[in-house]
Amino acid sequence: MRYLDYDPHDIVYITEIRQALDRSILDNYIQDKDENYFASRNLSVPILIWWTPFTYDTGSYIQCGAEQTRCFISNIRKYRDNKDFSAFLFYGTDFHLYDLPLPRYQHEQWALLHEESPKNNYAFSFESIMSMFNHTATFKRHSDVPLTTQWLASIDDLLDQTYVIDIKEKTNLQTIENLAPIIYIQSDCFTPSDRDLYIKELMKYIPIDSYGSCLHNKDLPENLRIPVETMEHDDILKLVGKYKFALAFENAVCTDYITEKFWRPLRVGTIPIVYGSDQFQDFLPDNHSAISILDFPTPADLARYIHELNQNDTLYDSYRQFKLTRTISNDTLLAQTMSKRTWGIHNDHIRGNFISKLECHVCERVHKTRQDPTLKYQAKFDDYGCPSPTTFDSQGLKLERSGDWYRQYEFSRCQVNVFEELIEQGNYSFTEKELYDAAAKRFSPSFRRDEFLK
Repeated sequence: MRYLDYDPHDIVYITEIRQALDRSILDNYIQDKDENYFASRNLSVPILIWWTPFTYDTGSYIQCGAEQTRCFISNIRKYRDNKDFSAFLFYGTDFHLYDLPLPRYQHEQWALLHEESPKNNYAFSFESIMSMFNHTATFKRHSDVPLTTQWLASIDDLLDQTYVIDIKEKTNLQTIENLAPIIYIQSDCFTPSDRDLYIKELMKYIPIDSYGSCLHNKDLPENLRIPVETMEHDDILKLVGKYKFALAFENAVCTDYITEKFWRPLRVGTIPIVYGSDQFQDFLPDNHSAISILDFPTPADLARYIHELNQNDTLYDSYRQFKLTRTISNDTLLAQTMSKRTWGIHNDHIRGNFISKLECHVCERVHKTRQDPTLKYQAKFDDYGCPSPTTFDSQGLKLERSGDWYRQYEFSRCQVNVFEELIEQGNYSFTEKELYDAAAKRFSPSFRRDEFLK
């Protein structure tokens, strides 16, 4: 619920964006105002600014919590000069070291929203960058607003029987419809996890139906070929439900980074084969409902086990007990997280979304720090802090400190180091090119050293 800046009595419910937005909305709004308009406005509440244009909101009031705490929030940077300005909010993908509100003043608070993969911005993999934030909403369980379950609407979705197919019928479908034991649907083929290298090796030992553009060998119906629009389409869920196993390989490896690839097979009664978060088991419905590739020395070993499950109905269904009995273990982190979550997905008109949740979280904290100036909030490295990317060799064995994505990660490290030195020198006006060129001088010699070429 938001109140328009020009009429606090008009209530606006912002639930979704139905058209493409761009910066012109903000630019046009600013052009109509005189030079001192934003600095001189008396808004009487703390001002929060989305430094990275995200909601394209020119200005509105938010009302949060049981005490109806109020803040004014806008995507217009000029409000920084207002006496009521309190905090910046940043969307991680659009966070750039060469475009930050520097110097940073002591009274300003910074908040990070980044539910996306580490591939979108490696800056948050380095402690010095995470230390710049006071508040966080990321996929990490330790974040202030944890978004680990951002792709799961409810526990009921996991217990729902709509798409569940009996094991004997799944076996028959492999013959009748010429289905492989495993389904893979992915069209992002160049990723930090280098998942396709492993899957390509796995395909040598067991059939896999690959419907996306990555390792493609089977066609989706034409109405399902736009990934973002159809990832939770009813027909996709039915298709995944026909298979005994689904590859749930994330595009990057980081603790708690879990997406629809993980939840979708669990929803439809198919066993996920997982590669991504090293602690994904904490978010399973029970302790025996998914398979980790890290439990097997090689893809060939994994394939042997999948063949065994494919031929043993009792062993197979042991992975689906939560689904068949409609029971979530009470001690799972999944159950605890979902019971505490106060936001929804799919444009939830009642609970809102994690964007508004972060905005209110910051708003409430800002009010607390105004009442008690000694109160400090500090983000932790583990609020994001992902490891460097790894890859696989031609036999599907994991390789450290190797591959194109690892080089990108290390180049980001060089940029962060240059950034730190510039700030220490009091240089706040460097350009993107200056940062890039300085980092490149450090990066190239580093990657001529033997340790980076193993």
